[in-house]
Amino acid sequence: MPNPNLFAFSRSRVTSVEKLEENRLKSVCRLVDTLNDMTVEILVTIPDMEIVTVRASIDRSFDTNEQAALVDLPKLAGVRIGPGMAKIFTGIVSQATAQSQLLFLLEEACNAVILSLTKEVAVQVPEDQELTAEVYQGMVRANIRLYNRCAAFAPGSSLVEGITP
Repeated sequence: MPNPNLFAFSRSRVTSVEKLEENRLKSVCRLVDTLNDMTVEILVTIPDMEIVTVRASIDRSFDTNEQAALVDLPKLAGVRIGPGMAKIFTGIVSQATAQSQLLFLLEEACNAVILSLTKEVAVQVPEDQELTAEVYQGMVRANIRLYNRCAAFAPGSSLVEGITP
């Protein structure tokens, strides 16, 4: 009978966003699994949502392409978080990096920035008031870079009805 311990796999991915200053956020995404232990950290200015710095580290990985990503990811400083961001990332990095876990973690860190901005707006709504589509539409109008960044703000969603980028 095969040893079931040989096939054990676990994975944990954690993403957090911290407000450093009035106009700067830090987003960190970390992946720890049986094969990998890696982290991506970005500093982002708001409201323009520009990535100021990208740092990555690998404590464990069996994929040699991840080392190429360590070199490529800092090149993504200056990219703005928003629609088309993933295509911009893959256009800047090498082909080996385009499929890396580190690039995926970078995208997750960027998505977390967007979600944190969504939360900031939501907590400003009084408790006795409902979060209506108009509240979210106002948020997207105030920062158009949110448009098409997640399923809720994708074209065709009632939350962005009547908004064009």
